[in-house]
Amino acid sequence: MYNTLARIESQLAAIELDYLRKTYVALRPKFLERATAITVIPEFWSTVIDEAPAEIDQRIQPRDIPALKCLTGLDVERFEVRDADSGEPRSIKITLTFKPNKWFFDTKVEKIYYWRMSKNGWSGLVSQPVTIRWKQKDLTDGLLDLAVNLWKKELDLETNVGEGRDLESLGEYQVLVDKVQRTPQDAISFFAFLGFRGHRISAEESAAAMENAQSNVEVAKGPERPNEDPPSLPDSEIFPHGEEVAVALCEDLYPGATHYFTTAKQRDTKVSDQELVSDVSDSDDSQNVNAFGHGEHQRRPNKKAKISA
Repeated sequence: MYNTLARIESQLAAIELDYLRKTYVALRPKFLERATAITVIPEFWSTVIDEAPAEIDQRIQPRDIPALKCLTGLDVERFEVRDADSGEPRSIKITLTFKPNKWFFDTKVEKIYYWRMSKNGWSGLVSQPVTIRWKQKDLTDGLLDLAVNLWKKELDLETNVGEGRDLESLGEYQVLVDKVQRTPQDAISFFAFLGFRGHRISAEESAAAMENAQSNVEVAKGPERPNEDPPSLPDSEIFPHGEEVAVALCEDLYPGATHYFTTAKQRDTKVSDQELVSDVSDSDDSQNVNAFGHGEHQRRPNKKAKISA
């Protein structure tokens, strides 16, 4: 009985993946068409970011807002999808486009997330750190550069001495961990998500784990149960919520961008009308206004500072 359930669950997962793949292929042309259409709409993406769901909004610091006002494009691509019938649809590439600004030299930044499975059954998104060439003060306070430096050192070790070197003995590792431990989590810049790495799972390990999981299903053993608790992220992780932010960008903010934008504009128009009525009411009959409880306008609470203002 349990083997049958495991087989059914595996088949359901395969159907969901196939649906995701086909949906992406069908919708992609329309999202590209939308990207062209919104180029003539001022502050479209800064308005959308201002309406972002909590998974994104709570990661934005006040010091990030001036730079985010320069955002002119956001694209999400499931880059490993080859066609409607093949390719891994859970891997994503997030591209941020900025107008020339005083904060950094880059006008386009790409962050790639790979879907991986570990040998112990954990699965999720992993990535590589991406640097930003700052013109002024580094909004991540050096965390992003330190993460990139450690990653480059690891690549150098793998190329020249092979795997097996204790990374915790590296000076780059210790410097980064010390910096992470001294930085409050609620003070980390949104731009530090570019340094997210997640669990260290290679493409080779992931392929072997997926093959093993599939083999278990085919022989009616059922997939191996993952650990009850997900493995802890390395101490050198600078943005522990990187996967959460990526999923929110990919599955919520990006596909729902037009909804977020129109909702913001409709609310702003309504608030403007209410303010006009309130100004007149305050001067003519303020007692009646207060009696009905409309002395203060009810509106969505502002962020730390409004991005699209």
